[in-house]
This record gives sequence, structure tokens and C-alpha cells, in this order.
Amino acid sequence: MKKMGDYMKSKKQMNRYTSLTMVMIIIFSGLLSRLAYLQIIKYEDNKEQANNQSVRLLSESAPRGHILSNDGTKLATSVQSYVLTFMETEESKKAFFQTMSSVFTMLDEKEEKLQDTFALKVEPFRLEFNTSDEETIRALEMRFKKDRGFDFNVQKRLYPNQKNELTIEQTKQIDNELLNVTPDEMFYDLVKDKDYEIYKLLGYTKEEEKVLLKEKSGKEITELIIQKYPIEIIRKYMVIKDAIKMQKFSGFKPITLATNIKKDSSFVFLQKLSQLPGVDVGVEPIRFYPYGEFASSVIGYVGSIDGGQKEKYEERGYDISTDLIGKSGIESAFEDRLKGSKGGNTVKVNNYGRKTDELFKLESVPGHNIQLSLDKNLQNVAEQALEDKMKFLRANMHREYGLNTANATRAAVIVQDVNNGKILAMVSNPGFNPNDMAIPGRMSPEIVKKYFAPNLEEFGNQYIKDRGLSMTLDQLFPLVDKKNPKDKRRNDPYDIYPKATYNYATMGAVPPGSTYKPFTAAAGLESGVIDVNTKILDQGIFNKHEDLKNYTGACEIYSERRGSHGNIDLQEALAVSCNYYFYEIGYRIYKEFGLDGLAEYSWKFGLGKDPKSKTKSTTGIEIAEDTRGQVYNYESFKNLVSSLSAEPLVEILESGRSSRGNVFKPLPIRKNDEDTKDVAESKAVIKTLVKEELLKDYKLAEVTSLMSKFKPEMTKAIKNYISKLPQEEKDQYKDTDIEAMVISITSFIYYDKRGELTTGAEVINASIGQGMNSFTPLQLNNAVATLVNGGTRYKTTLIDKITDSDGKILEETKPQVTEELNLKQSTVDAIKEGMRKVDETGTATSVFRDFPIITGGKTGTATYRANGEQEKVGRSAYGVYVGFAPFDKPEIAVTVIVYDGGHGYYGADVVKAVYEEYFRDRILAERPSYTFMYDYTLKESKSLLELDEEK
Repeated sequence: MKKMGDYMKSKKQMNRYTSLTMVMIIIFSGLLSRLAYLQIIKYEDNKEQANNQSVRLLSESAPRGHILSNDGTKLATSVQSYVLTFMETEESKKAFFQTMSSVFTMLDEKEEKLQDTFALKVEPFRLEFNTSDEETIRALEMRFKKDRGFDFNVQKRLYPNQKNELTIEQTKQIDNELLNVTPDEMFYDLVKDKDYEIYKLLGYTKEEEKVLLKEKSGKEITELIIQKYPIEIIRKYMVIKDAIKMQKFSGFKPITLATNIKKDSSFVFLQKLSQLPGVDVGVEPIRFYPYGEFASSVIGYVGSIDGGQKEKYEERGYDISTDLIGKSGIESAFEDRLKGSKGGNTVKVNNYGRKTDELFKLESVPGHNIQLSLDKNLQNVAEQALEDKMKFLRANMHREYGLNTANATRAAVIVQDVNNGKILAMVSNPGFNPNDMAIPGRMSPEIVKKYFAPNLEEFGNQYIKDRGLSMTLDQLFPLVDKKNPKDKRRNDPYDIYPKATYNYATMGAVPPGSTYKPFTAAAGLESGVIDVNTKILDQGIFNKHEDLKNYTGACEIYSERRGSHGNIDLQEALAVSCNYYFYEIGYRIYKEFGLDGLAEYSWKFGLGKDPKSKTKSTTGIEIAEDTRGQVYNYESFKNLVSSLSAEPLVEILESGRSSRGNVFKPLPIRKNDEDTKDVAESKAVIKTLVKEELLKDYKLAEVTSLMSKFKPEMTKAIKNYISKLPQEEKDQYKDTDIEAMVISITSFIYYDKRGELTTGAEVINASIGQGMNSFTPLQLNNAVATLVNGGTRYKTTLIDKITDSDGKILEETKPQVTEELNLKQSTVDAIKEGMRKVDETGTATSVFRDFPIITGGKTGTATYRANGEQEKVGRSAYGVYVGFAPFDKPEIAVTVIVYDGGHGYYGADVVKAVYEEYFRDRILAERPSYTFMYDYTLKESKSLLELDEEK
């Protein structure tokens, strides 16, 4: 018989066992019920969800269309290359850091490069964008920060309790503060960011990570990681994480780790894919330029889509994280035609992110081909001849002639068919190799520095030293933001640094110098103020007219040795480039037709346009061009004088003396970064009043009334400014000082500047291509073509035809007439004859003497800045040459401009080389033993892989 204690113990054990059994039954029943629910009731839903998670759309880039020369030679094409990708899945995400560590090691071992388009750099911390334009940099910086959520951080700090929609003022405040977020602060924030998870490199447990993120700042976490990893390696992980985050904006697709990897590198990765979750190897087309730098200013280059262009290209079906677009030249102008139509695969992927099944495939369609009007041999000779001439000028410097051509580092050449507007050659020097930009994230720091972010401090110091200049670095290349000591960017206000990606042929508007004289001649002949037999006596200084008796312009021959060209006609005046003759034509046009008389004729040639007109001043060229080129006219000059009035106004007020002898206590009005907001604004009011007064049009009888209204306004503005000064400075100014200042400013506006605006002096300057006259080489060359073909101005074009990928012609360029000038034949003949004499007996005689083809031309030497300013900054005059050939029936027009080239004569050699190539067969037929200056053969560049291996 059991004891009571044993019974109770047995019962207790039984109760525990029963309870445990019941709990287990309940748990398993729950599990079985859940499994039944998921696998039976929710089977179809879960199946669909699983399929959705494993299905991916893998886009396939379409090969861009070819860009070809006029004979069909490929100047830009697409080639297949191996690409390394990474797809984030739950499995690959877990092994991310281990996988990427292996990838980095393998890339280094095979001397391959990680694709790196991440603008945030380290050592030192900085943002780098592929541009030097300040406004563009600001916009890209703002976009970069907003894409990564830094604006929300700023918003939480400024408006922590904000629930309603932000006001415009609040948004502006956030944007202003956002620009103050420094690169190092961004880096530290991203290290701590949960989308990037860089902190996981520490290898902490989840609980430790929670404590870390709560108690440590991003900087402190970074300092801990740096103890284990170099900061460059930390940044590499960040590059990949950032690409993944940016990719998510357009769906869950693979990101690119490396592009254009070598074939054997791709095999190594393929062999180890099982150890690299999410990593895969594929092929894709990339842009290739077989001749490297050849015709780069025309062809352009491709690059990634900037953040600021995101919405624009997303709407057009681009994948902004991977697609490349044309950034300049034909690549940009014909982006829609070149890009082709994307294809892709709809596939199933496993948990490693690799394809297991192909569900649907859409073939990509190559883009259209753009066949240019460029003659590759003519282009090649023009490039080589120009480069040789520039090297010669830099080496010799021609100081014996009073010139300094040491900075002849920028130049352009245009060759055009005068009878249809087609451009046969277009050269901009320096050029660039578009292959350097063809692979995203593969540009070296040296390439970025050379093309997009020059170190103007380093360059400027060397420039000043080489030329022995007295100017300081801050004077020659001032800082962009003097208030921000971290901002080392500098401006180039004197246009000294040679910009490789800037097209000097279409964008560089410069004064034409004496090459403008044929158009002054055309205006004189067509208007009737002279005829082909008109002779004018060169009297040295052009001051024979009473209303221009103080004018100091003279012929070069007079300035050098008090000589004269004598009593000469138009043709001789062109041959010897007599300033006096063309001054007289300009003066007669001014007296007969007013201040805009000369301009109205020039506008017909496409040299500028009427500023009151709504039409665009363009040559019609397909790629980007500067349309601001202009000839002197009253409206444009008035706006120019007004915009430049601040400096002479500052000089008057700070000197304490006007040009008419008024004396007063000097008033500091120059812009100063140390000024308070009130002081800066009150200074600006004084300058604005002057600018606005200069823009007014009025008659002489209205001057007294305008002055009586202006004086009280200026008095009030000056008193207001003085009231903002410290008391000890304020007390120094008496009413007599203010009165004298107002009188001086009034005289400056109504007498000095008004006289400058309404006399014919600027027309006289313009008649020889000086003053405000400024044109691009393309504008000038098209005008020459218009003149020598008899007056038909054609739309310029770089395009012969557009074909599809099979070669079928889709569009063919036909000549388009922009304007018919209907020039008198006697006008054309007289000017052509004068230009023939330039090459035969004038300023270009030594180059074209005994040349088999009769040609015509005109040299021009255009001052960069007068009164010793160009020498002060180490610059020299522009050397300009325009020409046409053959003489009887012109076929081509050529323009050469060399910045700091010193004299237009030096461009004649380049033009002769162009003529030799263009007329090669005719020359050999006439003179079989003729010795050519140049006989260059265009050589194909090495392949991208060969170039990569060399690097």
C-alpha cells in the first residue's frame, strides 16, 4: 500500500506530464493549422508572392548608333564588353561585406577598377563633379544631398515640430543650410545610415549595434572602423551601397560593379560565382572612339545622367542609374536618334540573385547612324597643322616682334563648303579623348582634373612664375567663395586656362580684328558711300572730322614709324589692311545711316543680330554654339556701358575727384565681403541708380529735366549709405562733399558716358573689327562663305545623312538658305580681288607665294584688352585668318583663330595645309613634283581593352 506522500508525489508528476503534453499538443496543433492555412487555403496567394519575389526584369542596353565621317569611316561606335554586376537579395545581403571584400581583392589582383560614380571623395573629404561651372556644381551638389536624404536631416534640425507643408521661405532656408553640410559630415552620416550599414564592418552583435548607433556619432563610429580598415576601403563599400540605394528608385535590378573588364578577368569571376552571392558576369555594349581625340569637339562624349536631369530622362524611359547619355557634340545633339531601343529579359532568380529561368525576352534595337559632313583627311590635316603651329608659337614666342605667344594654347579651325553650308572640318584645340569618359566611374583623378576640375591654384602659380607677372594669384584667379576657407575653387576671369571640353570653334566669341574689314567694305559698297574706285588719303591719325577731332585711332604703319599708305583704293586698302580707309567708310555710314548703319549690313551676314529682334542669332549648326556674338550697335553698346558702369563709378567716388575737377572726401563704395547686409545693399542702390539712368533714351533737350530728377535720388542714396557707416567715419562727410559727389556722378552719366554712347567713335572702332565686335569662328567663317559665294547665307550643318542600323537612309541633308543678300556682283568682285592681293602681295604673301591655286584671304590681329591690360595678365592679341579658294569659283572658306597668337599671319600656314589637302589631286595634276606641307594618314586607335591594359 502506497504511502500518502508517495501518492501525492506521483499525482504531482502525472499533473506535470499531462500539462506538458497538453502544451505540446496545442503548439503542434497551431503549427499544423498554420501550415495548412499557408499551404492549402493561401496556396495561390503565396505562390504568386514567391513568384513575384523571384522574378526580375533584366534590361539589355541597346548599342548606340555609329557616328561616321562623310566617307563612312566609323568615328564612334559600340563594342561588346564584359561587365561585373551585383543583385541584392536576402541571401546576398547577409553576405554583402564578405562578398565585396572578395570582389575588391579579385579586382585588384586582375588590375581592374571598381565602377565609381560616387561624387563624395576622401583624403581629403570633398565632392567632385565633372564640370567647372559654378551654377552647375551648386545644382549637382544640391541634388546629391537631397537624393541621400540630407535635406530631411536639416529639416528635422530646423523645424523639429513641423507638421504642415513647408512654406517657400522654409524650403529656401533648408536649401541654404543644406549647402553648408560639409563632405566629411556627409561621410560620417552615411557610415551610420541604416541603408548603408557601414557600421556592420565592426562585426558587432545586433544588441551591440543598437547601443553603438544610440550612443556614438557617425564620426566616432568611423574612427572605430578606421582602426580595422583604411578609409578608402570603407568608401568602396559605401560606393556599392550607394549604388544599390540609388538603383532602388527605379526598381530592384542589378548594379554594375565593374565595366569593360578583361576576358580572363571575367573567367576568374565566373569560376568563383558560387562563392560570391549576388555577383554575376554579363556583356553589354560600351561606347568606343576608334581614333581617340580625333574630331572630339564635334563628336562629343557620353556620360552618366546627372541628378538634376533625373526627372527629364526618367520620363523618356531612361534608367537614370545605369544609362549613359550624350553630354556634348553630336552625341548630345542626336541623343534621341543614337540611343536605340532597350531590350531585356524577364527571368526568375534564385536566392543568390542568379537567373534560373527565362520567361520572356525582348530584343534591343540599335540606334540610328549619324553620317557627318566631315572629311576625315581634311579634319586630320587641319588638326595636325594647327597643333604644329601652336607648338611653334609657344616655343618661339616672337618677342622680337613685340609679341608674346607663349600662351598660344587655345585655337580653332573651320572649313566650310561655301555652296551648301556643310562643315568639312571643325577643330577645337585642346581636344580630349572621349574614350576617357566612355566607361562610367573609370575616370582617373588625373583625367577629372584635366577635363573638369582643373587646379587653378597650381596652374596659376606656375603661369605667374613663367611669365614674370606682377599680379597675385588671387587677382588673376580669384576664389569662387572668399568667405568659405574650405572652398578652394577659383575663377578664370581672364580666360587663360585651356579648356579641353570647350568647343572654341562654336563657343569662343572673340574680336575679329581686320578680318571684319571685308564686311565694312561690303556695307560701304552696297550702301553707296563708296564705290569700287573710291580713293582715300591715309593721313595717319583719323581726326580730320570735327565731331571726332579727339579720336586717336590710326594705322599700324603710322603708329610704328609715322608712315602712311598714301592715296589708295579699296582693293589696296584690303591688301595692306589700312585702318584709315575703313575708318572713313565707317564714318560715312554713321553720318548717312546713323549709329546702327554698319550693324544692319553685318546682321545680314549673320554677324550678330538686332537686339530688338526676337529671332535667334544662330548659324543653324546642330551642336551647341554661342549665339551672343554681336557687332557694334547702339542698343547693345548702351546695355554694355550700363553693365560695366560700376567700376568707373567706384574709381570716381574712391578717388575723391571727377574727370571735370570736382573734389570731395573719398567714399569707399567698392564691394567688400566684410560689409554688413545694410551697407552692401546701400552701396548697391547707388550703383543701380547709375545703371538705370544710363539705360534711358532721351533727347538733348530733356537732359536738364532728367538731371533735376536724378540728383535728389542720388543725394538720398548717398546719405543713406553714409548713415550706415561707423560714427567716426560718418562725421567726416559734409553736405558739400555729398553735393560734389552728386555733381560728379551726374557729369559722369550725362556728359562722359552720354558722349561715349552717342558719338560715332564706336562705329569707327567697329569698322576695323575692334570695340565690342565679337564672333565665333563658325559665325565669321559662315559670313565669309556668304560674301564670296555672292550673298547666299546657308544654314551651317555637320550632317550628311541619318541611316538606320541596316544602312537605310532615313534623312538626307539638303542645303537650306537662311538669307539672300543679293549682293551686287561688283561688290563681290572688288572684295575678292582685295583679298586675293592679301595672299599675293599683302600680309600673307610669304605663305601663299607661288601656291598653285589662286586664293583670297584676310589677316586680323585683335587686341584682347587695351591699355596694357592684356600684357598685365600675360596674354597677347588673337591671331585671326580667314580665306577662301579657289579665287574664280570659291568652293571652301576657312577660318583660323589662335588665342594669344599675336598676329593673324600665323594662321595662314594652317589654311595653306587645308588647301593642299582639299586640292591635292588638282595640285598634283598641275605640278606632279609639288612638295606638300603635310601628308598625314589618320591612324586607328588601339581597342579599349588594349588601352586599359596599357594603363
